[in-house]
Amino acid sequence: MLEKQVMQKRAVAGLPGKVEALDRLNSLSLVLNQGLAWVAGGSLLLMVLVVVGNALLRVVYAPFSGTTEIVGWLAAVTGAFGLGYTQVNRGYVELDALVERLSPGLQKAIKRLMLFISMIFFALVAWQITVYGLNVAKNGNLSETMGIPFYPLIFLVSLGFVGLTLAIFVDFLKEFNGGATR
Repeated sequence: MLEKQVMQKRAVAGLPGKVEALDRLNSLSLVLNQGLAWVAGGSLLLMVLVVVGNALLRVVYAPFSGTTEIVGWLAAVTGAFGLGYTQVNRGYVELDALVERLSPGLQKAIKRLMLFISMIFFALVAWQITVYGLNVAKNGNLSETMGIPFYPLIFLVSLGFVGLTLAIFVDFLKEFNGGATR
């Protein structure tokens, strides 16, 4: 029933086309961030396998070198790829003890401002991580222990922040569109 009322308000306000565009953007954000979350889960599983495998090899023979590097890279991918999924599913902690005492209009304005600031901040983070990755690739930097190029992982971390930025952008647009898509 509530969904029907929201759709009627949007139709009166002339928003159906905007709602469809927002629905498509929301779907893109969901698919991207759920895909990244699955990769993050696989990365976490790989971390466990590398650590356990290295511990077992230590008992039987000798540990393989580069375990710390591999686990560090997998941890970076796990953390970065989980950000957008956490935003989409509201899995974060929201501190609103001060804001909840304000008027509803001021609360909405503060939420919109914080979403906008967050969106800009994380877009800049994604951009700067990409610039850093390009510099690492250009300089030919290699990992210390294994001696392999690691710049592709830097780009993956940037992709995680792109997913987060997209999720925040969708939330920001939803704030101006009645709070949710269909």
